[in-house]
Amino acid sequence: MSSLRSALALPLAALALAACSQPSDAPTGPALAMPGIDYAVENSTLHGAARAMRNHTWLWTRGNGPAQIHYSTADGRDLVWMVGQRRIFQGQWMVENTSDSSGQQITQICLRYPGVNFGGLSATPTCRPAGTFLGEMQQREGGDPLQMNGRTQALFVIDKTPANLAEIEARVASIKGLSNY
Repeated sequence: MSSLRSALALPLAALALAACSQPSDAPTGPALAMPGIDYAVENSTLHGAARAMRNHTWLWTRGNGPAQIHYSTADGRDLVWMVGQRRIFQGQWMVENTSDSSGQQITQICLRYPGVNFGGLSATPTCRPAGTFLGEMQQREGGDPLQMNGRTQALFVIDKTPANLAEIEARVASIKGLSNY
């Protein structure tokens, strides 16, 4: 029986080595999360970008300024709660079609905050291609879970960049239970 095992072991080992030496179609680099890219591309039309912005709360940590939590209303207002600030900044969002430098039509999302020049917010419109803009959001969810609409002051100062929206939602909910926030 031992000689039979030895006789089978050599061909099996050769087969295993041959299988390992075959070129593979498997990716060799790190995995990339595609849902965010797919979503951004899908929503880069005028209608799609407006739908993605309208009545949504989103976390943005883009740029050198402090992290920002936005609530973009259905009527084009954009409310911003920044890390380190109690003030809720009032601005506007809009979606428009324009042409890029090569003449290609693109959809862009623009933000402006009249009377504000702070932490990356500006009174002049700041516009970015919609796919890029949406892809840079760290997190986005429907509605106004932080109850920013109609407020000029936040319930508390966010002292550091939150890990996610749920972290701030939990703090708001715990305080809301203690007061009529």
